[in-house]
Amino acid sequence: MAKLFFDRPEGIILIDGKKHCGAFAKVDGAFCIEYFPFSPSFSPVSYACDGRPSCGGDICFIRHGKDYIVRFFPDRKPISRDEEIYFEEIADCGELTSHRITCRCKDRHRIVVETAEEIYTLEAECRITSCSFKSAPIGSGQLLSIFAKLENGKSYIAVLHYCGDYTLLLSLSCDAFECCEDGIIVYDRLCDTLDRKCVRKLAFCDDCFAETERHFEYGCRRIYPDELIPYVFLEALGCRDIDCAEDCLSYGMRDMAHNGFFGDFIGICDCLEYRPYVVSLIYSDCEGFYTKTYKFTANGGKISKVNLL
Repeated sequence: MAKLFFDRPEGIILIDGKKHCGAFAKVDGAFCIEYFPFSPSFSPVSYACDGRPSCGGDICFIRHGKDYIVRFFPDRKPISRDEEIYFEEIADCGELTSHRITCRCKDRHRIVVETAEEIYTLEAECRITSCSFKSAPIGSGQLLSIFAKLENGKSYIAVLHYCGDYTLLLSLSCDAFECCEDGIIVYDRLCDTLDRKCVRKLAFCDDCFAETERHFEYGCRRIYPDELIPYVFLEALGCRDIDCAEDCLSYGMRDMAHNGFFGDFIGICDCLEYRPYVVSLIYSDCEGFYTKTYKFTANGGKISKVNLL
Protein backbone atom coordinates (compact mmCIF):
# COMPACT_ATOMS: atom_id res chain seq x y z
CA MET A 1 0.00 0.00 0.00
CA ALA A 2 1.38 3.43 -1.00
CA LYS A 3 0.54 6.99 -0.02
CA LEU A 4 -0.35 9.68 -2.52
CA PHE A 5 0.57 13.21 -1.36
CA PHE A 6 -1.31 15.92 -3.26
CA ASP A 7 0.68 19.05 -4.14
CA ARG A 8 -1.55 22.10 -3.58
CA PRO A 9 -4.68 20.89 -5.33
CA GLU A 10 -7.12 23.65 -6.26
CA GLY A 11 -10.17 21.51 -6.64
CA ILE A 12 -12.03 18.45 -5.38
CA ILE A 13 -10.37 15.01 -5.45
CA LEU A 14 -12.21 11.70 -5.65
CA ILE A 15 -10.44 8.41 -4.87
CA ASP A 16 -12.36 5.42 -6.24
CA GLY A 17 -15.46 7.61 -6.42
CA LYS A 18 -15.26 8.95 -2.83
CA LYS A 19 -14.37 12.52 -1.94
CA HIS A 20 -10.91 12.86 -0.41
CA CYS A 21 -10.30 15.62 2.17
CA GLY A 22 -6.84 14.96 3.63
CA ALA A 23 -3.29 15.84 2.61
CA PHE A 24 -2.62 12.28 1.42
CA ALA A 25 -4.47 9.09 0.53
CA LYS A 26 -3.57 5.43 0.93
CA VAL A 27 -4.08 3.35 -2.19
CA ASP A 28 -3.56 -0.23 -3.30
CA GLY A 29 -2.10 -1.23 -6.63
CA ALA A 30 -5.34 -0.50 -8.50
CA PHE A 31 -7.14 2.81 -7.95
CA CYS A 32 -8.86 5.65 -9.76
CA ILE A 33 -8.34 9.40 -9.23
CA GLU A 34 -10.71 12.10 -10.39
CA TYR A 35 -9.88 15.81 -9.98
CA PHE A 36 -12.41 18.59 -10.47
CA PRO A 37 -10.85 22.09 -10.47
CA PHE A 38 -12.66 24.87 -8.63
CA SER A 39 -12.43 27.01 -11.74
CA PRO A 40 -15.00 26.18 -14.43
CA SER A 41 -12.45 27.31 -17.01
CA PHE A 42 -10.40 24.09 -16.47
CA SER A 43 -11.31 20.55 -17.49
CA PRO A 44 -11.58 17.67 -14.98
CA VAL A 45 -8.75 15.14 -14.75
CA SER A 46 -9.33 11.38 -14.61
CA TYR A 47 -6.68 8.70 -14.12
CA ALA A 48 -7.00 4.94 -13.59
CA CYS A 49 -4.01 2.93 -12.31
CA ASP A 50 -3.66 -0.85 -12.48
CA GLY A 51 -0.18 -1.26 -11.12
CA ARG A 52 2.61 1.31 -10.91
CA PRO A 53 1.47 4.94 -11.42
CA SER A 54 2.83 6.72 -14.48
CA CYS A 55 2.72 10.35 -15.57
CA GLY A 56 0.29 11.60 -18.19
CA GLY A 57 -0.37 14.95 -19.82
CA ASP A 58 -2.60 16.23 -17.05
CA ILE A 59 -1.23 14.34 -14.00
CA CYS A 60 2.26 13.72 -12.67
CA PHE A 61 3.50 11.16 -10.08
CA ILE A 62 6.86 11.92 -8.42
CA ARG A 63 8.22 8.86 -6.62
CA HIS A 64 9.31 9.43 -3.00
CA GLY A 65 10.41 6.08 -1.54
CA LYS A 66 7.39 3.83 -1.81
CA ASP A 67 5.06 6.85 -1.93
CA TYR A 68 4.23 9.47 -4.58
CA ILE A 69 3.72 13.21 -4.81
CA VAL A 70 0.81 13.94 -7.16
CA ARG A 71 0.46 17.10 -9.21
CA PHE A 72 -2.45 17.98 -11.47
CA PHE A 73 -2.16 19.96 -14.70
CA PRO A 74 -5.73 20.39 -15.97
CA ASP A 75 -6.24 21.78 -19.46
CA ARG A 76 -7.89 25.17 -19.77
CA LYS A 77 -11.28 24.93 -21.45
CA PRO A 78 -12.28 27.40 -24.15
CA ILE A 79 -14.54 30.11 -22.75
CA SER A 80 -18.17 29.24 -23.33
CA ARG A 81 -20.22 31.59 -25.42
CA ASP A 82 -22.83 31.31 -22.69
CA GLU A 83 -20.50 32.32 -19.85
CA GLU A 84 -17.58 34.69 -20.29
CA ILE A 85 -14.96 34.50 -17.51
CA TYR A 86 -12.71 37.52 -17.85
CA PHE A 87 -10.95 37.66 -14.46
CA GLU A 88 -9.73 34.82 -12.28
CA GLU A 89 -7.55 34.73 -9.19
CA ILE A 90 -6.78 32.41 -6.29
CA ALA A 91 -6.57 34.41 -3.08
CA ASP A 92 -3.58 33.11 -1.12
CA CYS A 93 -4.65 33.49 2.52
CA GLY A 94 -1.65 31.77 4.13
CA GLU A 95 -2.80 29.25 6.73
CA LEU A 96 -6.42 30.33 6.28
CA THR A 97 -8.83 28.92 3.72
CA SER A 98 -8.00 30.08 0.20
CA HIS A 99 -10.70 31.40 -2.11
CA ARG A 100 -11.10 31.62 -5.85
CA ILE A 101 -12.53 34.79 -7.39
CA THR A 102 -13.90 34.99 -10.93
CA CYS A 103 -15.60 37.85 -12.76
CA ARG A 104 -18.22 36.47 -15.13
CA CYS A 105 -20.80 37.67 -17.57
CA LYS A 106 -23.70 35.85 -19.13
CA ASP A 107 -26.83 37.99 -18.98
CA ARG A 108 -25.38 40.12 -16.16
CA HIS A 109 -22.00 40.83 -14.57
CA ARG A 110 -21.13 38.85 -11.46
CA ILE A 111 -18.26 38.33 -9.03
CA VAL A 112 -18.16 34.70 -7.89
CA VAL A 113 -16.26 33.73 -4.72
CA GLU A 114 -15.82 30.04 -3.97
CA THR A 115 -14.03 27.35 -2.00
CA ALA A 116 -14.15 23.60 -2.54
CA GLU A 117 -17.55 23.40 -0.86
CA GLU A 118 -19.12 26.89 -0.89
CA ILE A 119 -19.93 29.45 -3.56
CA TYR A 120 -21.26 33.02 -3.30
CA THR A 121 -22.32 35.37 -6.10
CA LEU A 122 -22.21 39.18 -6.03
CA GLU A 123 -23.96 41.37 -8.60
CA ALA A 124 -22.06 44.16 -10.39
CA GLU A 125 -23.79 46.96 -12.30
CA CYS A 126 -21.45 46.72 -15.31
CA ARG A 127 -18.23 45.11 -16.52
CA ILE A 128 -15.36 44.92 -14.02
CA THR A 129 -12.01 46.32 -15.21
CA SER A 130 -9.89 45.25 -12.21
CA CYS A 131 -10.39 43.40 -8.95
CA SER A 132 -8.34 42.97 -5.77
CA PHE A 133 -8.86 40.86 -2.71
CA LYS A 134 -7.80 40.91 0.95
CA SER A 135 -8.29 38.42 3.76
CA ALA A 136 -7.91 38.85 7.51
CA PRO A 137 -8.57 36.50 10.43
CA ILE A 138 -11.21 37.48 12.98
CA GLY A 139 -12.51 35.75 16.10
CA SER A 140 -14.65 33.36 14.07
CA GLY A 141 -13.32 32.68 10.58
CA GLN A 142 -12.14 35.19 8.00
CA LEU A 143 -13.07 38.65 6.80
CA LEU A 144 -12.84 38.77 2.99
CA SER A 145 -12.72 42.18 1.26
CA ILE A 146 -13.24 42.60 -2.48
CA PHE A 147 -12.42 45.89 -4.25
CA ALA A 148 -13.40 46.21 -7.91
CA LYS A 149 -13.12 49.00 -10.47
CA LEU A 150 -16.07 49.20 -12.84
CA GLU A 151 -16.21 50.14 -16.50
CA ASN A 152 -18.48 53.11 -15.72
CA GLY A 153 -15.74 54.69 -13.57
CA LYS A 154 -17.26 53.72 -10.23
CA SER A 155 -15.90 51.33 -7.62
CA TYR A 156 -17.56 48.33 -6.01
CA ILE A 157 -16.80 47.11 -2.47
CA ALA A 158 -17.97 43.88 -0.87
CA VAL A 159 -17.02 42.31 2.46
CA LEU A 160 -17.85 38.69 3.30
CA HIS A 161 -17.51 36.77 6.52
CA TYR A 162 -16.36 33.20 5.92
CA CYS A 163 -16.68 30.45 8.54
CA GLY A 164 -17.59 27.32 6.61
CA ASP A 165 -20.03 29.37 4.52
CA TYR A 166 -20.30 32.99 3.31
CA THR A 167 -22.23 35.82 4.94
CA LEU A 168 -22.45 39.19 3.18
CA LEU A 169 -21.58 42.07 5.52
CA LEU A 170 -21.17 44.96 3.07
CA SER A 171 -21.99 45.59 -0.58
CA LEU A 172 -21.94 49.06 -2.15
CA SER A 173 -21.03 51.05 -5.24
CA CYS A 174 -19.27 54.39 -4.83
CA ASP A 175 -17.24 56.98 -6.73
CA ALA A 176 -14.01 56.33 -4.80
CA PHE A 177 -12.74 54.74 -1.60
CA GLU A 178 -9.65 54.34 0.51
CA CYS A 179 -8.75 51.83 3.20
CA CYS A 180 -7.52 52.90 6.61
CA GLU A 181 -6.42 50.97 9.67
CA ASP A 182 -9.84 50.91 11.28
CA GLY A 183 -12.21 50.87 8.32
CA ILE A 184 -13.05 52.07 4.81
CA ILE A 185 -13.60 55.68 3.72
CA VAL A 186 -16.21 55.96 0.94
CA TYR A 187 -16.69 58.96 -1.37
CA ASP A 188 -19.93 59.63 -3.28
CA ARG A 189 -20.60 62.61 -5.54
CA LEU A 190 -24.29 63.48 -5.29
CA CYS A 191 -24.52 65.80 -8.34
CA ASP A 192 -27.06 68.04 -6.63
CA THR A 193 -27.48 71.81 -6.29
CA LEU A 194 -24.33 72.24 -4.18
CA ASP A 195 -22.32 69.64 -6.16
CA ARG A 196 -22.08 67.85 -2.84
CA LYS A 197 -19.64 65.04 -2.04
CA CYS A 198 -20.60 62.68 0.79
CA VAL A 199 -17.65 61.24 2.73
CA ARG A 200 -18.44 58.30 5.02
CA LYS A 201 -16.27 56.14 7.23
CA LEU A 202 -17.41 52.52 7.65
CA ALA A 203 -15.91 50.39 10.41
CA PHE A 204 -16.27 46.71 11.33
CA CYS A 205 -17.73 46.21 14.79
CA ASP A 206 -19.98 43.61 16.42
CA ASP A 207 -19.87 41.35 13.34
CA CYS A 208 -21.19 44.03 10.98
CA PHE A 209 -20.18 47.26 9.25
CA ALA A 210 -21.48 50.52 10.66
CA GLU A 211 -21.15 54.14 9.58
CA THR A 212 -19.04 55.83 12.25
CA GLU A 213 -18.43 59.22 10.58
CA ARG A 214 -20.06 61.33 7.86
CA HIS A 215 -19.32 64.75 6.51
CA PHE A 216 -19.93 66.66 3.29
CA GLU A 217 -17.72 68.61 0.94
CA TYR A 218 -19.16 71.16 -1.49
CA GLY A 219 -18.04 71.80 -5.04
CA CYS A 220 -19.74 75.20 -5.11
CA ARG A 221 -20.92 77.69 -2.50
CA ARG A 222 -23.24 80.02 -4.38
CA ILE A 223 -25.79 82.43 -2.99
CA TYR A 224 -29.03 81.01 -4.38
CA PRO A 225 -32.24 82.97 -4.97
CA ASP A 226 -35.00 82.31 -2.44
CA GLU A 227 -36.95 80.23 -4.97
CA LEU A 228 -34.20 77.58 -4.94
CA ILE A 229 -33.67 77.42 -1.19
CA PRO A 230 -36.41 74.74 -0.74
CA TYR A 231 -34.49 72.49 -3.18
CA VAL A 232 -31.19 73.06 -1.37
CA PHE A 233 -32.91 72.26 1.92
CA LEU A 234 -34.63 69.08 0.69
CA GLU A 235 -31.51 67.77 -1.03
CA ALA A 236 -29.59 68.25 2.20
CA LEU A 237 -32.34 66.54 4.21
CA GLY A 238 -32.46 63.63 1.78
CA CYS A 239 -28.76 62.82 2.19
CA ARG A 240 -28.73 63.59 5.94
CA ASP A 241 -26.59 66.70 5.61
CA ILE A 242 -28.27 68.11 8.72
CA ASP A 243 -25.91 71.07 9.17
CA CYS A 244 -26.72 72.33 5.67
CA ALA A 245 -30.44 71.68 6.15
CA GLU A 246 -30.48 73.69 9.39
CA ASP A 247 -28.64 76.54 7.66
CA CYS A 248 -31.55 76.85 5.20
CA LEU A 249 -34.09 77.37 8.01
CA SER A 250 -34.92 80.42 10.04
CA TYR A 251 -34.08 80.12 13.73
CA GLY A 252 -37.62 79.28 14.76
CA MET A 253 -37.82 76.49 12.13
CA ARG A 254 -34.57 74.67 12.99
CA ASP A 255 -36.45 71.76 14.61
CA MET A 256 -37.87 70.84 11.18
CA ALA A 257 -34.49 69.37 10.19
CA HIS A 258 -34.93 66.70 12.89
CA ASN A 259 -38.64 66.14 13.57
CA GLY A 260 -39.49 64.00 10.52
CA PHE A 261 -42.10 66.42 9.16
CA PHE A 262 -41.35 65.33 5.56
CA GLY A 263 -41.23 61.60 6.35
CA ASP A 264 -39.12 59.11 4.40
CA PHE A 265 -39.25 60.58 0.91
CA ILE A 266 -37.14 58.90 -1.76
CA GLY A 267 -36.67 61.81 -4.15
CA ILE A 268 -37.77 65.18 -5.46
CA CYS A 269 -40.33 65.09 -8.26
CA ASP A 270 -39.04 67.29 -11.09
CA CYS A 271 -41.36 66.08 -13.86
CA LEU A 272 -44.23 68.42 -12.98
CA GLU A 273 -44.73 72.01 -14.05
CA TYR A 274 -42.47 74.33 -12.07
CA ARG A 275 -44.20 76.55 -9.53
CA PRO A 276 -42.14 78.94 -7.37
CA TYR A 277 -41.76 77.75 -3.77
CA VAL A 278 -43.83 74.61 -4.44
CA VAL A 279 -42.05 71.22 -4.40
CA SER A 280 -43.45 67.71 -4.74
CA LEU A 281 -41.68 64.81 -3.00
CA ILE A 282 -41.82 61.15 -4.04
CA TYR A 283 -42.74 58.44 -1.51
CA SER A 284 -43.11 54.68 -1.71
CA ASP A 285 -45.33 52.12 0.03
CA CYS A 286 -46.62 48.60 -0.60
CA GLU A 287 -49.03 49.90 -3.26
CA GLY A 288 -46.39 51.79 -5.27
CA PHE A 289 -45.21 55.39 -5.61
CA TYR A 290 -47.05 58.56 -4.71
CA THR A 291 -46.28 62.25 -4.14
CA LYS A 292 -46.91 64.91 -1.53
CA THR A 293 -46.67 68.59 -2.38
CA TYR A 294 -45.35 71.30 -0.05
CA LYS A 295 -45.45 75.08 -0.29
CA PHE A 296 -42.53 77.03 1.19
CA THR A 297 -42.08 80.62 2.30
CA ALA A 298 -38.47 81.82 2.08
CA ASN A 299 -36.86 85.22 2.61
CA GLY A 300 -33.19 86.17 2.64
CA GLY A 301 -32.07 82.61 2.00
CA LYS A 302 -34.02 81.20 4.97
CA ILE A 303 -37.23 79.13 5.04
CA SER A 304 -39.75 80.58 7.48
CA LYS A 305 -42.88 78.51 6.78
CA VAL A 306 -43.91 75.17 5.18
CA ASN A 307 -47.43 73.93 4.43
CA LEU A 308 -48.59 70.57 3.08
CA LEU A 309 -50.94 71.20 0.15
